[in-house]
Amino acid sequence: MPLTRQKLIAAGVDNFFKKLNAHDLEGVMEGVADECEMRIPSSNFTYTGKAALRDHLDDFISSFPVINFRDFIFAADLEEMRLAVRFNISLTEDDGTETHMSNCNFFEVDEQGLLTDILIFASAPLKKGFEVGSST
Repeated sequence: MPLTRQKLIAAGVDNFFKKLNAHDLEGVMEGVADECEMRIPSSNFTYTGKAALRDHLDDFISSFPVINFRDFIFAADLEEMRLAVRFNISLTEDDGTETHMSNCNFFEVDEQGLLTDILIFASAPLKKGFEVGSST
């Protein structure tokens, strides 16, 4: 049975972005399917499977004590269970250095509400917090 629009949005926003803001790695991983793949073509990063994604997100959370995903705009395709989210993000490092981006993520979601595919288009080059776990 397909998800409702609200549940589809919650899979991407509440269970992914907001949990990353809270540094809740376990919460994020509960919403990810075992075979989930995340790709960031602009930086040539690919994380295949839940273990690689966990390694990446653990490094990401550790690299930025302040993560602020915000200003979400959604497009939900209920028939195909896909979600596009445009957002702004600020990442703050331990020394206070900030990176600000305006990005877009595309999520595919299964009938249980688990993320099965994540495609990220980032407006700035990514390196710190992104290399661990990538197969490319």
